[in-house]
Amino acid sequence: MGQVYKSGAFIQQCFAVHPLCLNLKSLHLPGSLIIRCTSCNMLHRLTLREVVLRVSPVHAIEGAAARDDRPASTHLEGCAASHPAAIGVRAMDVVRETAGLRCGECRKMYDLELVSIETHQR
Repeated sequence: MGQVYKSGAFIQQCFAVHPLCLNLKSLHLPGSLIIRCTSCNMLHRLTLREVVLRVSPVHAIEGAAARDDRPASTHLEGCAASHPAAIGVRAMDVVRETAGLRCGECRKMYDLELVSIETHQR
């Protein structure tokens, strides 16, 4: 069993050095999600306070996503179920305890407010 670090420093470093290596591993809504770094082989567990959906303006005009009243977590679950490989980390700020995800398939962006971050070294 590896070490567990209760700090956002490791995910911030992964995001700064190799952001394209951070992939969604699993989703446990409403409470948390796990991000895997394929470069350093660490798992980052993000405990969530809130998930906010942002739709690109071009995509909102083309489709009915802007008029959809479902919660953001439901949209994120749908993306994770139908195209998990397309979800990537687009922002990370451990000082403000925020993160951002983007689905490359449907172009939805998710702003995450975090409660805590744990890194599991494998």
